Formats: sequence, C-alpha cells, structure tokens
Amino acid sequence: MSSFLTLFGIVGTAHAASPYFGYYCNALGTYCGDGRMFIIHLAVRTIDVIVVPVIGGLAVVAVLWASIKMISSFGDDQGKEDAKKIIIGAVVGIVLAVAGVIIVNWVCRVVELATGGAGLCG
Repeated sequence: MSSFLTLFGIVGTAHAASPYFGYYCNALGTYCGDGRMFIIHLAVRTIDVIVVPVIGGLAVVAVLWASIKMISSFGDDQGKEDAKKIIIGAVVGIVLAVAGVIIVNWVCRVVELATGGAGLCG
C-alpha cells in the first residue's frame, strides 16, 4: 500500500530545508516532522481551520436569510418556495461539507496506517 501511495505522490518526503515548509507548519499548527505526512496534515488542518467555519457560517446566514424571506412573504407561495430552496441548499451544503471532512480524515488515517504514523490525524 505504501508503494502505491508513494508511486502517485501522495506520500513522499518533502524538502525540510525549504523556507516555505516551516511557514506552513507554523501558520496552520500542523505537524511537520520529516515531511512524510505534511500534505495530509495540511489538508486536515485546512478543513478544520478554513472549510468548516466558512461553510458553517454561510449555512447560518442562509438559514437566517431564508427565515426572514419566509416571514416577509406574508403568505405568498412564491416567497415560501424561495425560502424552502434556500434552506434545502444550506442543508445540502452542510451535508457535503461533513462528507468532505469524513473523506479527508479517512484518507489521512489510511496514509497514516500505510506509513506507520503515530495518530497525528485530527
């Protein structure tokens, strides 16, 4: 399995001497080590730090907007349908974000098992 991952460039040794390598490690608070798990940890930390809060915030704003739209429709069927579509879109977005988090964490664990990692996946 590890030869398969190495073949496709999923796992490999990053250049620890690169000045940019340390910037990413410090900015995202991810484990750098010898660079073998750097890309995976970068993906996990990006999901945790950027994607989840942004999607969650947008979903809250969308639900609030849809609620205001539904209340202000005053019984108009078109306004109610528009609000329903917005809420359905927000729920679908949350489901896709959760699925993305699950997939990234699963890939992290697979790569970690293949490389003999030490439980560093979020």
